[in-house]
Amino acid sequence: MKKMKKLYSIGEVSRILRIPSKALRNYDQLNLLKPEHVDEETKYRYYSYDQFFTIDVIRYLNKVLFVPLEDIRELMGENKDHQKLLNLLESHKNSLEQKITELEYSKRVTEGLITDIKYRDNNEEEIEIHESYLLTRNLYYNELNISIYDLDKHVSRISIDTGHIDNRESNVMCTIYSIADYETNQALNVKGFGIFSDKKIPGLKSKLIPEGRYLTQRFLYSEENCLATLRNLIRYSHTHDIKLDDTVYLISKMVNVSAATKYDYYMDLQIMRKF
Repeated sequence: MKKMKKLYSIGEVSRILRIPSKALRNYDQLNLLKPEHVDEETKYRYYSYDQFFTIDVIRYLNKVLFVPLEDIRELMGENKDHQKLLNLLESHKNSLEQKITELEYSKRVTEGLITDIKYRDNNEEEIEIHESYLLTRNLYYNELNISIYDLDKHVSRISIDTGHIDNRESNVMCTIYSIADYETNQALNVKGFGIFSDKKIPGLKSKLIPEGRYLTQRFLYSEENCLATLRNLIRYSHTHDIKLDDTVYLISKMVNVSAATKYDYYMDLQIMRKF
């Protein structure tokens, strides 16, 4: 007499293998692993002991090697084409390498955020006008001609940040203004918005910001404070007989997690000094 195969309910499998029942149902829906038996009346799923091994392999591929379930279905299919399997694994390896690069970038930015918070906890913001000697910087940006009050409608950090994930420089963004434009219109119009990068960013214009001395003032951001700070720098330059370049750079960290709103950000207004 043939011995009946013992079957395990989905709840029992979940408890024994410590896998959510939802995951097993998902395997079924994806045609990755069908239960050994489904009760016609109750629709309860039942699994054989031999399927425990398959479930363990699937979980290893998905949770440890991060192979998508759809790809696991191909890997574990009955009609195994070795070249197809090799191509799939090589594609998965490339995806892992990209993810590692993204995680390394996220780690660098996170480390920068930690450093910023620790520095600000131990140092007061320098808000007096001063001169800073700055090295050459590569700016990649989108050209704009909009009011400072409309900036948030036309730009987003992620659109600028995407595509230079291997950037090694600080996660710093830059908004461009013009003194001549301000003096003509008595208003601040944004001429460009971008990010500093040591890597070329496709689709963005590039601008080499030259090495030199920059008249600089830090301020707590608001559109009005930005305008007032520019006036301060222009007035200071006239008082001290300093010639300034026309281009004005508003420099800020891409994100400050200790800030509740954009009005909690400290930013630097920088204008190159001309000799």
